[in-house]
Amino acid sequence: MTRPIENIGVGGTYATFAIDTTGSDYDLTTDNEGDAVALSADNEVDHGSDGDPFLGQVISVQDDIAVVQIAGVVRVPYNTGTAPSVGGGAVVDGAGKVKGSATGRGLVLAVDATAETADILL
Repeated sequence: MTRPIENIGVGGTYATFAIDTTGSDYDLTTDNEGDAVALSADNEVDHGSDGDPFLGQVISVQDDIAVVQIAGVVRVPYNTGTAPSVGGGAVVDGAGKVKGSATGRGLVLAVDATAETADILL
C-alpha cells in the first residue's frame, strides 16, 4: 500500500492580524481563507504586492481580523508563471498565491503541478 507523505500543519504557529482596508472594505474575506499573505502595515495583512515577502497562510477571517499560520508546514496555491521549486523559497504574487524565489521565505518541500499547490516549511 502506498501512502502519500503529509506534513501539513506540522509545527504550526498562528498569529492574529488586522486586515488592511481599501476604502471602507476589508481586503480579505472568508473567501480568502487558504491564501498567501504579506504584511501591509504594523500587525496588518493583505495579499501584498507581487514579490513581497511571504508572511503565511490565512486560516480564518472574521470581520476585521485574520488568523495566519506564520510557521510550520503550509500548503498554498502557486502562480504557474513562476512555479516554486523544491528546495527554493517563495514570495507572494499579490493575488493570494506564492511564486518561486531563490531569496524568498521558507523551504519548498513539495510541488503538486496538478493541484497547483506547494508545501512550504515556514
